[in-house]
Amino acid sequence: MKPVVPIFFSVNDAYSPFLATAISSIKVNASRQYTYRIHILTDDISPANRSRLQALSGPDFQVEFFPLSSRLRTLQGVDALEKHCFGAFASLTIYFRLFIPALFPQYDKAIYLDADLVVPGDISRLWEEDLEDKLVGAVADYSIQKIAPFMQYIDRYVGVDHRQYVNSGVLLLNCKRLREEDLCGRFLHWAQTYALQTVAPDQDYLNALCWEGIHYLDPRWNTMPSESLPGLTNPRIIHFNLASKPWLNEHAPYEDVFWKYAALSGFEADIRARQEQFLRDTQAVRRYKEAIRKLIAMAARLAGKEQSFRSLIDRQIELRLCS
Repeated sequence: MKPVVPIFFSVNDAYSPFLATAISSIKVNASRQYTYRIHILTDDISPANRSRLQALSGPDFQVEFFPLSSRLRTLQGVDALEKHCFGAFASLTIYFRLFIPALFPQYDKAIYLDADLVVPGDISRLWEEDLEDKLVGAVADYSIQKIAPFMQYIDRYVGVDHRQYVNSGVLLLNCKRLREEDLCGRFLHWAQTYALQTVAPDQDYLNALCWEGIHYLDPRWNTMPSESLPGLTNPRIIHFNLASKPWLNEHAPYEDVFWKYAALSGFEADIRARQEQFLRDTQAVRRYKEAIRKLIAMAARLAGKEQSFRSLIDRQIELRLCS
């Protein structure tokens, strides 16, 4: 029997076309030495989109859906989280990756991926990465390196070196160690006890709690396109985070790679129609850009707050998983 590689996504119905694109890219490029189980964590994907996503299954490649609300209700304290979500860039679903080790105890190791990416590399190579005793494998988030308010926010508020702050869109999870350290319970304690505001909700918690327990991956495993930074050669995963999304722009870095896999997804026409509609809607474009400006302003404001991840950990170092 082939070894199983468990891969997790967490999406709503609106992201079904991009999820299909990501899954298609994994399927085409993955080694046949493994069996792949694609876990889609969701509550609201429509029956039609479920059917289209399910059609991507094949030999040794299984696409499955898991209702989240019922599973999350089994975790004490999770109901209090929704009030901590803010704005168009965050919702309760963004925290789900932190619960994977607790909700799926059958796995000692797992991959979590955001849906706004494609995988031109062999995902099994990421799976084979040796985490040793580290909690999580991730890539330093160089996409924020030239944005001063974000750098100050990470240094002063999150309490980690901004050069080593990781992006949570691609994670290799050491589920066994994360259960031993009770990531789920510790996160719920933080969220309910301190109710800190965050710019990048799960990402900030992951960095603050797992600092010194992070295995830094080759940046090609989370290549984040940016108009102001040079691209990486031979990217293994291209993560279209922030504003550099091909479906929200006429031209975006690595857009040819994205459209290559969109053409295999069964959703290419849907994505192109959405792009055309968005670009014609000047108000939607303005709102999207304004939302990014608000995030930058929020980072600048929070960097000066007296109570922060950094201040709390400075007073009580055991709040960190690797204290």
